[in-house]
Amino acid sequence: MRDELRVLHAAIESRQLPAGFSDLFSDLWNCDERRFHVQETYILDYKETIPEKWTDSYGASILRLALAFHNSYGGIAVFGVKDRSLTVSGVSEEFDIESFNRAITDFTGSDVECVAKSFSVDVDSERKKIIALLVPRRGFVEPVKLNRDLAGYKSGRIWVRDRHEVVEPSARHLPIIYSDRSSLPADVGMNFPIHRSFPPSPATVKEFVNRPDLLKALWSWFVLGDQPRIYLHGPGGSGKSTLAFEFARLLVEHGASVRSKNGDRLDYAIYISGKETELNIQTGKQQAFQLRQFSNASEQFSQILFHSGMVSLGKNFQEMDYDSLTSELFDNYSGLIVIDDIDALSRQKIDTGEESLFMKTVLAKKRTRILYTLRFPPAHALNSALPVPGLDVETEFFDFLDICCKQFGSAPPPAEKIPLLQEATSRLPLLIETIIWLKQYCGNYTEAIANFKAKGGDESRRYLYQREYDRLDSSGKSRQLLAGLFLLEQPVSFSTLSGLFQFSKEQLRDALTECSGVFLSTLEGEGGETLYQLTPPCIPFVSIVSEQLSYFNGLRTRVDHFKSQGTKTTPEEAAVISSMSVLIRQRKFIQIAQIGEGRSQSDPVLLNPRVQSLLGQAYSELGPDYREKARECFRHAEGLAYRDGYMMRRWYNMELASGYGVAEAERICNVMINDERFEPRIKSEFWSKLGACYLNRATAISLVNKDKMLEHLRTSICAYLEGLRLGRKGKDFDASDNLNWLERPLAKLIGSMGPNVEQVFLIFEQMSERRNDIDRDGAELIFMYLTRLQQRPDSKMKSYIVGLCSRTSSKIKKSIRKIDEMPGFTFVLQALAAFQIEIGDA
Repeated sequence: MRDELRVLHAAIESRQLPAGFSDLFSDLWNCDERRFHVQETYILDYKETIPEKWTDSYGASILRLALAFHNSYGGIAVFGVKDRSLTVSGVSEEFDIESFNRAITDFTGSDVECVAKSFSVDVDSERKKIIALLVPRRGFVEPVKLNRDLAGYKSGRIWVRDRHEVVEPSARHLPIIYSDRSSLPADVGMNFPIHRSFPPSPATVKEFVNRPDLLKALWSWFVLGDQPRIYLHGPGGSGKSTLAFEFARLLVEHGASVRSKNGDRLDYAIYISGKETELNIQTGKQQAFQLRQFSNASEQFSQILFHSGMVSLGKNFQEMDYDSLTSELFDNYSGLIVIDDIDALSRQKIDTGEESLFMKTVLAKKRTRILYTLRFPPAHALNSALPVPGLDVETEFFDFLDICCKQFGSAPPPAEKIPLLQEATSRLPLLIETIIWLKQYCGNYTEAIANFKAKGGDESRRYLYQREYDRLDSSGKSRQLLAGLFLLEQPVSFSTLSGLFQFSKEQLRDALTECSGVFLSTLEGEGGETLYQLTPPCIPFVSIVSEQLSYFNGLRTRVDHFKSQGTKTTPEEAAVISSMSVLIRQRKFIQIAQIGEGRSQSDPVLLNPRVQSLLGQAYSELGPDYREKARECFRHAEGLAYRDGYMMRRWYNMELASGYGVAEAERICNVMINDERFEPRIKSEFWSKLGACYLNRATAISLVNKDKMLEHLRTSICAYLEGLRLGRKGKDFDASDNLNWLERPLAKLIGSMGPNVEQVFLIFEQMSERRNDIDRDGAELIFMYLTRLQQRPDSKMKSYIVGLCSRTSSKIKKSIRKIDEMPGFTFVLQALAAFQIEIGDA
């Protein structure tokens, strides 16, 4: 350390400032020139003025400086000094250290206790004041970062001090951030020797592109984490092996001052691989990986012992006691073990040795950390898994693209081709390399990308996806899901996939989980519903493997029906539909069932949704023993986007009559209500059916939960009222039946609520929230019951009802903007006003 900085460094370490100017600055001060003579450095900074507030650009820069000091070696900022000339300009105000510390806490969530003190110094026969702000060095905790935006600085930012600059950490700064930082860089003496045993880098592109978030996570895990192992997982070609290699290399080369929580420093780092094949970008072919070091757990342990220096090359590995030697290694030395492509063993159902190593690291006297790479997230250790996605657009993609182009001697792609390149590769490094290499043999990037999507990328895709596809459970639904998504050619929702392919929810969840991360991508649809689709790079591969499936043609027919929404039929299908339609009008349901059962399950006619609809209707009329068959048919038809009023009506009636299908009956009603293809008359019918569902629910829990029963009754009444409103939009609508249906839950509500008259007023408030009018006849019926409710209310009840009338009127006026255009609610407001007067006069 430079002598003039020793006093500053001592003050930072003690977290307190001395009393006098000379006690702190004598080694930095030139008495003859009356100025400072030491330039800004890791622990020293000069500022001319004190900020007026911490949230403007200058104030935020001071907070940023403090965080950089804190994350690095600590530091002292001196206010009242011109940083270019190092002359004292002085300050007149005090430094509000309490508000400064509070601002740090507010914007980071961390309690950083800075200290400030003013000093006086004679300059040109004038006494001037300067202020020293001491920022302590961060202890053995995570780096402090912004937890919300601050004057142009985005949330999540981390800063460090690099000589006289405040910078965001790059890969070379991470060893500093995660070291103990008790000494300045110039004071670090001879590095403690760390034994290493690495193969050549697995990367095709020789210059490593910093992946800041992933590297930070690895450093945090290694230095501060409690988990003895971590898994880097991601699709093939995402750069997992390269990332693991570079982390290990950085740790060995720059981590001499790194300590763990218990004080251990790193003794050795090794990198071994079980990778079977690699892709040669230049030939475009897969080839055996020549540097594979193990194919089973025993070989893996022997390689760990050999490369760590525990045993010599001449040792007879077959006679080794792996258990005791590995325990001895872990008890005496702290290490990092990188095990690349561990799923090369698990894919073949071979013991990977993971649990054995895990137990030894937990029980060992010293601290060993194990870093695995694999393609799928480890189901047994999800809390220790770190996904490696495609390159980040803002921080990684363009740097990698530039490096690739330079190494392969290709011109960078024009700006308009960048989105096509990103889509074709999902920003996976291996696929980007493939296209940049293909560019050398194609006229331009348009041809290179087209070539890649056709034949030129086949080997890359096979390398990326074949092993993942082979891994899919052949007895599950994953391959069928992938084939279906390929045929659909559009993002679709969970419910659409379930209905279209007739998967149960559990089967579909399992398939989505198994395919996610490699084959699937998601986006958010309208209403926040998740939509699923194939990742663009895997589409050509899925096309090839799907066409080999025995059921692919049946899937194609099903998807074709879905896309055409059941409107296209072959002559044979049309004939069957015609026959079934005649029979269903004649109520000859058994004959319809016989037509269906007389054909094989793979018959294309049975894939037609209209055939399934008619068949389901027939089964639903044949009694309880046929309900499950009816459900299968109805779900098949609905899954192919086919619905009609007759089918959904029979389905609803069947579910409600079953005694246990109320939830499904409600779903059917909501589907029909929300389907814009149906006219108001049909919607009115299913609103009334929904009212019946909620009346059914209310009856079922009447003896168990009175509050819930009353809520269901109100919802039932609202549904019947909505059915009345929509029904009147059609011709020849007879409201008498609907009013009779409405009266059932209304009478039950009145009879059950006792003195809780608010329940009736809540009906009007709920209806007003829909922003539609209320049916006047229905509203009159409710008021008829309401006026009969309290013939002689006491004074307390009078006040209560008057208040309810006032509240409900206010809410209606707030919800319904153009009340004069809604005769139903106009009547309700008039009736409430009249009822309020009547009750007040009673």
